[in-house]
Amino acid sequence: MAQVSHVMFAERDGQLFESFCKGFSEAPPALVALVGPEGGWDDFEIEMAREAGWSIVTLGGRIMRAETAAIAIVALLEHRFGDLA
Repeated sequence: MAQVSHVMFAERDGQLFESFCKGFSEAPPALVALVGPEGGWDDFEIEMAREAGWSIVTLGGRIMRAETAAIAIVALLEHRFGDLA
């Protein structure tokens, strides 16, 4: 079974996307991305994800609507790891 990488996108308390990407020499075989609700994650949710082994990633100071963030994150991940060049 493929090793799945788990990444939670949050508006704070995470590493930058580029730092996260440097942790991979090649595309991960599987990746699960979690996008937060309107209003963002609360501290407890972020800490629970971190304790469960999720990487916490922030896009810097950008705050997006949940549906916009999901599209932007898929585009970023596809550009970095997928077939969007």
